Amino acid sequence: MTSKISYIKLIRADIRHRGWLAALTGIGLFLGMPVFALLDIDSRSGGTAVAVDGSAAADAKLYMLEQLRGRFPGFISGSAMQYLAAAIVICAVLCALTGFGYIHSKEKLDFYHALPVKRVQWFTVRYVSGLLIFLVPYVICSGLVVAVGGANGILNGEVAAESAMAMLGGILGFLLIYHTCILAASLTGQTVTGLLASLVIAVYPAVVAYMYPALQGTFFETYTGVGGDITTALAERLSPAGMFVRLTEASGAGMAGAGMFISAAVLAAVLLAGACILYRIYPSEAAGNALAFPRTAPVFKVMICIPAALFSGFIVKAFMGIAGTRWIVVLSLLAAVLLCVLIEFIYQQDMRMLLKGWVSSVVSVAGVLIILCIFSLDLFGYDTWMPDEKKVSSIAFNPASFDVYFEYPEYYVKGGSPMVLSGGSSSDEEKEVLYRLAQTGVENLRGGMTPGELDLADSDSEIADEYVNTVFRYQMGGREVYRRYCLGREDLREALDELGKSEEFRKGIFPVFHVDSSNVESVSYRDLYGIPASAELSGEQIGKLLDAYKKDVLAADMDVFIDGDPLGEIILDIPQGAGDEIRDTVDAADADWQWGIAGENGTVSVGSFYVYGSFANTLECMEGFGYTFRTEIAPEDVTAVNLHFSGESMRSGRYKELLSALPQDVERISYEDGAEDITLWSPEDIRAVLGSLEPYNAGLLGSQRWTGDYADIQFGEGVSSYSYEIREAP
Repeated sequence: MTSKISYIKLIRADIRHRGWLAALTGIGLFLGMPVFALLDIDSRSGGTAVAVDGSAAADAKLYMLEQLRGRFPGFISGSAMQYLAAAIVICAVLCALTGFGYIHSKEKLDFYHALPVKRVQWFTVRYVSGLLIFLVPYVICSGLVVAVGGANGILNGEVAAESAMAMLGGILGFLLIYHTCILAASLTGQTVTGLLASLVIAVYPAVVAYMYPALQGTFFETYTGVGGDITTALAERLSPAGMFVRLTEASGAGMAGAGMFISAAVLAAVLLAGACILYRIYPSEAAGNALAFPRTAPVFKVMICIPAALFSGFIVKAFMGIAGTRWIVVLSLLAAVLLCVLIEFIYQQDMRMLLKGWVSSVVSVAGVLIILCIFSLDLFGYDTWMPDEKKVSSIAFNPASFDVYFEYPEYYVKGGSPMVLSGGSSSDEEKEVLYRLAQTGVENLRGGMTPGELDLADSDSEIADEYVNTVFRYQMGGREVYRRYCLGREDLREALDELGKSEEFRKGIFPVFHVDSSNVESVSYRDLYGIPASAELSGEQIGKLLDAYKKDVLAADMDVFIDGDPLGEIILDIPQGAGDEIRDTVDAADADWQWGIAGENGTVSVGSFYVYGSFANTLECMEGFGYTFRTEIAPEDVTAVNLHFSGESMRSGRYKELLSALPQDVERISYEDGAEDITLWSPEDIRAVLGSLEPYNAGLLGSQRWTGDYADIQFGEGVSSYSYEIREAP
């Protein structure tokens, strides 16, 4: 017999029964949304409305208005205040536990299931009432936040749309956590284990997704960390916790697209469907047990223990600052044993029964050991792997020195990548050169020259002098594979000499070919003094200058870029979004960042367009426009010189002759390691050292002569942007 009582009456009765939660939710959201928004806006605007009248407004008020408009949707999604995000999570957990916690009590479960109401009906009633307890006050408070924004002149069409998007993000975020907790409650027979299961379900996909690249980065020398977007995407889209964080942040910043909302909705639907199915078959005798379905205990134990043990090993190693990979093995195995004991205790709740699930414990520990053996011993040959040359459509490479020498406009494109892999031609000749270079990297690896060793080497060590870490990308059909090798500078020099014969290769690696001259708003330059000077050029003159520079870049020998000392550099001011149209001219990948100098009106200054003495076309063009590069520093232009000597140089007497020419009463600062800083103010002292100073430029393959001793020069017209190398011989 089934009751015909309406859903609405049951829902209303359930909400009244949980009235305390509805009141708590309403108060918490009211304080965290409209009240916080009002206080935040008031504190940032100085207690006055930030609306801008049509006549005139101070730049500071205009700036504050734009800042508040960018921040405003976060008052709804929770990205502007972590309290609100935490409140949404807590509300979701409480709504799930108060709605479905009864299935963990034998008395309540027998009572409710004895009533003439179908299980699906009970599930729907509990689910909808919990949803309404959050949804109604959240929507009302969102409306109040919008009203606060309108009253303060912040709201416009764009902000209103982003606020609606933020509200949708907050609702979907709630559903993700709500459904996760309901699913966990349906899997367990106790509230405590239900909470633990909620945490596991929320973070498990992210832990598993991130564990693979973490193991690669720890044990594989040639792992680059490049191309990890798939791992990140999986962690965000399959993990309720990851999706919640990403959703609240992106929707609060107005950056959440339809794909993100659809992914969140699909994940929430999957979690809800799983919870509903498990609820329908939930056994009455499960209440009070750790798990609702005891036969799944060994499976869950293995699934949880293996990634959790590996993750724990990495966390403990990082927290304790332990070096080396062998401790990962020890710590992970120890964590596996402890986790097996803990999980078994949760299952049995009896210390005498800890060995009951010994089979699953052995499988868990063995699984951890097998995974660690595979990675630590590189059983599949990850580091020494080389693709079949015939299957490779193109090879690109990027020595670490390129990141210092070059500065690409793609660095500053919205959504652009900070590293550019160059040389990705499908030319058979270039592929052959780069393939041989990669083979050399593998041979170096077998000989003990690893990228990790070079990363940790001192700047004056032999390996740092002779080798450069280089990232390679192999393209095979639609697949991209990245590796990092430690390559000798001479090997790279020979490869660049061959590759440099190709005009297409040069156009790929030199940033000037990535710039559309029509997008350049202004030009400045630095010479030996290292102080930017503006070049007042028309658009036509800028085009001629860049054309002349391109001719010189194509004609110069590659040794000029490797060993030559530039006379200075040209700096281009381009709009921050100007690189959108040329982004496809290079292949991008994630790596360490280089930042340009922010210009005015949304422009960035892109430098490192080095000018050498052999660049006749560029120098002639600059001279024709009335600008020249100074090749010597006039002593009368210098007001101060700061000399920085390393402790090693001071102990070895490397600059004994230079220091002996200086008076004893010069301004000195000595350090515990023996290093010294000397500041020269006297024109005579300045003149005595200027001949030993030259602007430092590492060159295309990095410098082998850098000693760590340098000088900073202050001119009458400003402080130099360059550091100057002290060239006196030992």
